[in-house]
Amino acid sequence: MDSSTLVLLTGTIFAASSLQAATGIGYGVIAGPVFLIIFNGVEALQLSVTHNLAIAVLLFPFLRAHVNGALLVTLVPGSVLGLLTGFFLQTIASTQALKAIAMLMVAFVTVALLRDILRPRQTRPTLAAGKPEKLGVGAVAGFMGGIIAMPGPVVSTWMSLRGWRKEEVRATVLAFFIFAYGTVFTFYLARQDFDMDTLVLGLALLPVVGLGLVVGTCATRFLSEDLYRKVLLAVLTLTLMLSVSDWLLLGRSE
Repeated sequence: MDSSTLVLLTGTIFAASSLQAATGIGYGVIAGPVFLIIFNGVEALQLSVTHNLAIAVLLFPFLRAHVNGALLVTLVPGSVLGLLTGFFLQTIASTQALKAIAMLMVAFVTVALLRDILRPRQTRPTLAAGKPEKLGVGAVAGFMGGIIAMPGPVVSTWMSLRGWRKEEVRATVLAFFIFAYGTVFTFYLARQDFDMDTLVLGLALLPVVGLGLVVGTCATRFLSEDLYRKVLLAVLTLTLMLSVSDWLLLGRSE
């Protein structure tokens, strides 16, 4: 890996982990697509899973009091089949297909965030949601976690639209991450197809993840959440543009 690529990788990890700590979302949908551009293969998803699992484990103790346990015990069982199906498809999908799915997920999160920013603050949707709906959300989130290592956007967007408090959304999604990313990480180990160079690189870059988490957490004391969400929107838009450009270029080369 040349020095410019390493700088891009390190900068992406720091920015994504900072936004994750500050807003509750950001790492998977920012770092994941950029990793796919850099590695152009499943190694990108392995690195994303490793870091996302580490982030969830590190942040969860600080937010565990806000976890919605009743919702979590429905989301987790609902995600099992989705995780299995998504991971199987990941093993047979082309890099072009994985990039396309990741690109669509970034677009989904960008539109959802923009809608939330523009929505009047007094609007409070209902919290009512039946068990089948929760199981369905868990299944879709599990599928996205299994195929492109992005289980969070579906759950966090759905919870926000349903009106759960932001603290509850962040904590519950983090708890869900531990299960989802832990499961996918275990799948990689069980299949013995974890690229060891990628694993070593991921572990070596964990201090950058930790620094980003510290900076993002500290910055929330001085910067408003609205400002952070606008920064996140700008970064997501840039990520989407890079993903679209890379996907189109890859398509032409093939």
